[in-house]
Amino acid sequence: MAGAEEQIEIPTEVSEGGEPPMPRREKKPHEKGITFREFDHVKDFEDLVKTIVQLCDGEEQERLREMEDWIVKNEGAWVLPEGFNSFLGSVFHKPDWPSAGRIAMVRLLSYGAEQDDIVYILNMDRKDHTVMNYAQKIDRLPITEQESLAMFFCNLFETGSASQWLLYTSEWDAPGGGLPLSNIRVTTKVAVSALLGDTPALVDYGSALMSNLATKEVFDDVCSELAMAILQFFQGKPPEEQVFRCMKALGKFCSIAKRDVPQLVKMIGPEPSKFSGMSPRVDELIKPIMAQLATVPMF
Repeated sequence: MAGAEEQIEIPTEVSEGGEPPMPRREKKPHEKGITFREFDHVKDFEDLVKTIVQLCDGEEQERLREMEDWIVKNEGAWVLPEGFNSFLGSVFHKPDWPSAGRIAMVRLLSYGAEQDDIVYILNMDRKDHTVMNYAQKIDRLPITEQESLAMFFCNLFETGSASQWLLYTSEWDAPGGGLPLSNIRVTTKVAVSALLGDTPALVDYGSALMSNLATKEVFDDVCSELAMAILQFFQGKPPEEQVFRCMKALGKFCSIAKRDVPQLVKMIGPEPSKFSGMSPRVDELIKPIMAQLATVPMF
């Protein structure tokens, strides 16, 4: 697989002015995030076929054959045609297609995220936003779908090109109305929903996603929204690994939004010192945050 400085360049989504909303290459080497690689991808593909093949028309069945070439025979995402996102739309958005098919599809995408060419599929979807429109509904999906989505977003931090795709800021109209959507807006929602989710697996993925986002440069308003979720999460008694991930993220968000996030910590609490003594590595993360809090007025 190519190194961070050799990320595959594929035309990204284009804004109205004709320019991509984010640079094609990161300004600094990609820092691989926390990912989850325990898959039986052949079984996941078999599950996908079993659950949806009878619902597919001839063209959609051809997409399944092409997916077998990609995911089972390991021939690369390049074997998928330009219209593959229409097939994703059927799996993710047709109400009479089963939840098990959506779970299998997202797991296959998560498995494929290990390779640079996953961005080929993501950028194929830059017009219809099929994946992101599905992910935007995470808080209304069955728990098992929520877990699959959260893991997928974590695994997109395997490569620089895919993780940058999650941060695109260009907007599109939300299905059904409401505030416009963007990739970073949906990514933020997935991270918050997972961290504050109802199952241990969701929370684990959410803490990993917070840690992964902290390796990137995100805007102040995103930092504030993520920080508020972390503070709510800290109201409980999370395990050390998840505290470490989220404390590291909170420190990064404090360093980006130097006034807003520290003020949120002071107003909402708890103070990071709540976790002092949990472990030496957590203590090391707490010290600079507390030092910064000491210099920031409440208002």
